[in-house]
Amino acid sequence: MRKINRALLSVSDKTGLIELGTALSNRNIELIASGGTAKALEQAGLKVTPVEKLSGKGEAFQGRMKTLSFEISSALLFRRDDASDLKTAQALDIEPIDLVVVNLYPFHQTLKKNADFAECIENIDIGGPTLLRAGAKNHEAVTVLSEPSQYTAFLENLSTHSGSTSLEFRRACAAKVYTLTAFYDMAIAGYLTEQSGQHLRYGENPHQKAVLLEDPFSEGLAHKKSLQGKEMSYNNYLDADFAVQTLKDLWSWQGANAHPTAIVVKHNTPCGIAIAETPLRSLDKAWNGDVKSSFGGVLALSFQVTREVAQFFQDKFIEVLLAPSFTEEAQGLLKKNCRLVEIDLTKEPGWQIRSIEGGALIQQKDIFSDETFKTVTAAPMPANKQKLAAFAFMCVKNLKSNAIAICAQGGGVQGWEFEMVTLGSGQTNRIDCIEKLVVPRLQEKGVKDLSEMVLASDAFFPFPDSVQVCNKIGVKYIVQPGGSIKDADVIAEANKSDISMMFTGRRHFLH
Repeated sequence: MRKINRALLSVSDKTGLIELGTALSNRNIELIASGGTAKALEQAGLKVTPVEKLSGKGEAFQGRMKTLSFEISSALLFRRDDASDLKTAQALDIEPIDLVVVNLYPFHQTLKKNADFAECIENIDIGGPTLLRAGAKNHEAVTVLSEPSQYTAFLENLSTHSGSTSLEFRRACAAKVYTLTAFYDMAIAGYLTEQSGQHLRYGENPHQKAVLLEDPFSEGLAHKKSLQGKEMSYNNYLDADFAVQTLKDLWSWQGANAHPTAIVVKHNTPCGIAIAETPLRSLDKAWNGDVKSSFGGVLALSFQVTREVAQFFQDKFIEVLLAPSFTEEAQGLLKKNCRLVEIDLTKEPGWQIRSIEGGALIQQKDIFSDETFKTVTAAPMPANKQKLAAFAFMCVKNLKSNAIAICAQGGGVQGWEFEMVTLGSGQTNRIDCIEKLVVPRLQEKGVKDLSEMVLASDAFFPFPDSVQVCNKIGVKYIVQPGGSIKDADVIAEANKSDISMMFTGRRHFLH
């Protein structure tokens, strides 16, 4: 890696600027700067090359044009180890810039002080993100500093590497750049979307503002429009997305069988899940999974909504109904305040983004698989229970942790009839989940015999007491991930109770 010889500085936040500029100057690194940054450095007695010397033109349009130019972008982007790029740079008289120090116009701070629209627009940075992204793309050769907090670590790295920086440091800086510009642009997108009148009626609660941003690279629920009823609300979108993702899990698992599937979701939790050999049977079983909670819920169906299906909802209130299609006759029968959304059931694994205070978590979507299921007890899981075990584990995958699902299998021509009989979710331990939620719900529904049902847990049983509770309520078949340091004791307890238990090898926490 060549030493850093030239640095481009253009900052709104002048914190640490003079100290950094002095340290660079002491290493005979040329300082190239624009506008107020150049003025601050010069007032500190540092020699500065004005940015217009590179661009060939001075600032224009009241400062809107400063650093955007072919010459500057080329100095950042050309590859230092590519013979063709080097030849072109020489022919164009382009000298490399090795260090970019840029922070952006304070758009977020401008929003916080409730500035008017014109001021907010003027605080959208254009040149800054361009310089940062260009340098970050070419981080094999260019170091990019996007905030003052990086200056100390940079100077230490510079000293350690004899006037250069390590690739590891440059790559970390590049990642920070794209994180910065992603959040910066999201704030701008949210503001302009809201200002253009495309905001949602309100957020999770009426006092919260909210907008929907559509991912231009991935088609999904955000791009769908309701065929009737009011606009989708923030909570409608959350529940609808949850319902569709759960439906896609079940639909993809069925494969060529592709039997009718129905999901009922309330407050981001499935309260009814069923597969049957006719649409109405699956719908009826899913709705009756928890009749009280189904009221006012969001439903996702794997089949077309026909006149017969629409009649099912004549005496029921639902917020949103999602399905691959709706017949014209069905639309005429469904209540006008019910939102109807057509969905695509193709499943494309992607990434999930969840916000936390001050940042976001990004992870791959949790994908269901039954490839690693294995029986671990002396009593094997019967062949006629293995489909049910997979269904039960898929149900519990989509429940909030800690979660338990109890599922049953009906008849049908091919045995493809499954329902989630009851569930317990959102608990801090599995014993309470079973004793305080599952058992009372079973009693309320009059279910006494669990001997042919499967109990699924989203994470391992940490102690044998979970098996003891299962045995106490009459469960004979269990499916759980395994992986506890007490697995041997848990298996021994299952053997003692003549319970068949499968380990899946995959946990499905959902927080």
